[in-house]
Amino acid sequence: MEKINKVMFIDDDIPTTEYHKYVVEKMNFAKEALFFTEAEKALDYLKQIEVKYDFTDLIFVDINMPKMNGHELVSAIMDIPSFNQNRTTIAHLTSSSSIEDIKTSLVNDVVRYYQKPLGQQILVDILKKDFHIDFQNQ
Repeated sequence: MEKINKVMFIDDDIPTTEYHKYVVEKMNFAKEALFFTEAEKALDYLKQIEVKYDFTDLIFVDINMPKMNGHELVSAIMDIPSFNQNRTTIAHLTSSSSIEDIKTSLVNDVVRYYQKPLGQQILVDILKKDFHIDFQNQ
């Protein structure tokens, strides 16, 4: 089965992160899965990537996090020299249905916006639309 190279989840909510770990492991759609509970640590990791082809393929960012919120994090990610918007899909995850959050996401060119927790069908849809992988759950 074809897989993406890296998926990253950035969410300060531990139970949601554990659920996402379970889903990623069960679906086995990425060669590497990274999970961060602090935006700053995730940003530090991404800044260390120098080659565009090594950058994470799919990034899920919680909007409401302490210190640095998801909107600030996405802006910082897009400023990283090795980030390529044509190669990396960024999606916001939230438990909120705030219209302002949706508007801010769109202004930041984040076109994927999902309610937490992320289900398998949403991941299947993203893999098909953004990576042209016709995922068949094994």
